[in-house]
Amino acid sequence: MISRFINLLRLPGIILFMLKSLRVQQRFLIKHIDPLLNEIQKDQDVSVTNEDIKKIRRYYGLAVPAILGEAFCILRGRPLSKKERLALTYLGASTGLYDDFFDDLNTSENHIRELTIKPDEKIAQNSSELLFVRCYQNAIDNAPNPSLLKQRALDVFEAQVLSKKQKDAGISEEEIGSITWLKGGVSLLFYRSVLDGEATKSEELMLYALGKIMQLENDVFDVYKDRQQNISTLVTIERNIANLRKTYLELIKETFVLLGQTEFKAKNKRLFMRFICTIIYRGLVCLDCLERNEKLTNGLFSVKDYNRKQLICDMEKRSNQMRLIRYFAKCNTSILKAT
Repeated sequence: MISRFINLLRLPGIILFMLKSLRVQQRFLIKHIDPLLNEIQKDQDVSVTNEDIKKIRRYYGLAVPAILGEAFCILRGRPLSKKERLALTYLGASTGLYDDFFDDLNTSENHIRELTIKPDEKIAQNSSELLFVRCYQNAIDNAPNPSLLKQRALDVFEAQVLSKKQKDAGISEEEIGSITWLKGGVSLLFYRSVLDGEATKSEELMLYALGKIMQLENDVFDVYKDRQQNISTLVTIERNIANLRKTYLELIKETFVLLGQTEFKAKNKRLFMRFICTIIYRGLVCLDCLERNEKLTNGLFSVKDYNRKQLICDMEKRSNQMRLIRYFAKCNTSILKAT
């Protein structure tokens, strides 16, 4: 009971810190990314869509440095340097564009691999690729270890190629799980690669586990979109949301046990854990929303039988925000002391 009270006392400070981080990053985007976007938009090529711009300004370009980057900083105990923020910002800006090469634009794998290994403007075939190359190259220019970043980018490429199998009707649950964990794990290590200081093995193991949670959380929130696109995920194939919740909670425990085994200061690990809980516990709220649908289909989850409203979890709703607060209160930092 005392630990829950302490968590709730900490929550306003975490929220204020997060809001401040987002405001700082918004100003940074205006200064460093908007000029790039304005230049690209002058081109008659319409391959860079309004949705692409939205992903950069409101999602990846904003959240990767302001949320993920700040989480890294809490753990290590010092703020982002300008070069680190630049690198994370450009990587965030390139993320949605890169995903589209695989998901929407049907770009050939060989060409995507070439862009990943050698981001040269001369080989860009449209404005979308040109914007990606410029963002990715700027990230490389600001990375402390460009070779490591390129290797992590290739890991992301290989995971994306494997994820195409999720459109195959006969894919097994085991293979879906392997792809999900790989995509999440390598993505987090990809972003970590542009920070100063080499990650220890224990940090990499913890981040890989955290990436698995974040990928599963992403799939939980994207269940309607994935169903519409006939993409098989651990969520779309599930028949009992309780099973998925069990997996989610086990991943959280695994991540925080691994966090306890890292060499960071104990205080920083506790702050990091609480900060991350405000993010990953959103997935539990969404699972609650999905599980309620089982009452409509004889006690089993049947993704094909629900409409958009029933599969979309609106985190702006007060009831869902209250659920998140209740979950956050249960954040158990004592797990760090047991390792």
